[in-house]
Amino acid sequence: MLSQRFSLVVAGVLAAGLFSHEAHANASGKTGFSGKQGSTCVQACHATGASTLVPTVTINGPATLTAGSTGNYTLIVTGGPAVKAGMNVAVSDSGGTLNVAGSDLKVESGELTHTAAKAFANGEVRFDFSLVAPSTSKTVTLYASGNSVNGNFASTGDNSASTTFNVQVTAASTPDAGAPDAGTPDAGTDNPGGGEGDDDGGCSAAGGAPMVALLALVAARMRRRNS
Repeated sequence: MLSQRFSLVVAGVLAAGLFSHEAHANASGKTGFSGKQGSTCVQACHATGASTLVPTVTINGPATLTAGSTGNYTLIVTGGPAVKAGMNVAVSDSGGTLNVAGSDLKVESGELTHTAAKAFANGEVRFDFSLVAPSTSKTVTLYASGNSVNGNFASTGDNSASTTFNVQVTAASTPDAGAPDAGTPDAGTDNPGGGEGDDDGGCSAAGGAPMVALLALVAARMRRRNS
């Protein structure tokens, strides 16, 4: 009898230890459950005894990025049990690099997850992060799951939701090397200085002197004839 009681106590301690370990692991974040691989938070560890209160998960940020640039994003969890929340964000293959923006997130296996369950404030939990766009133009997808929990450190009574967010990456613009420089004078003009040239019909001082001499000669011959 004593042996049976001892076995039950040992089994209970081991079960409690395993449960506490799982709860602690989830509280410090998990990856692989953003929805990218087809699995979400509620499917992974909160399927049993899930809350009937379903949260809403949204991502705010730029829907267009230039190749190689960085965009700032925010995952927002609202609703659900609404005591604390966690998250997992992943990006589509070759879709760029995810980076944290604060101490509430960490990078694991190229994905983002929470460092600890974050308390709701003003009816929501916000997680800020950034995405460095790939070097080529393409459509990038952000996969995100948010878990709204009741804070009892168990997998029951919680619920999660998932979402996706598409980012169109465009090629970086380059200056047009073939465009002429508007400030460069036209080398083909007859008079780069801007004044009137002889080809424009102007009369130069050098061209006027022979004409005066010719008129004077004609006048002298007429005087001889008359005298």
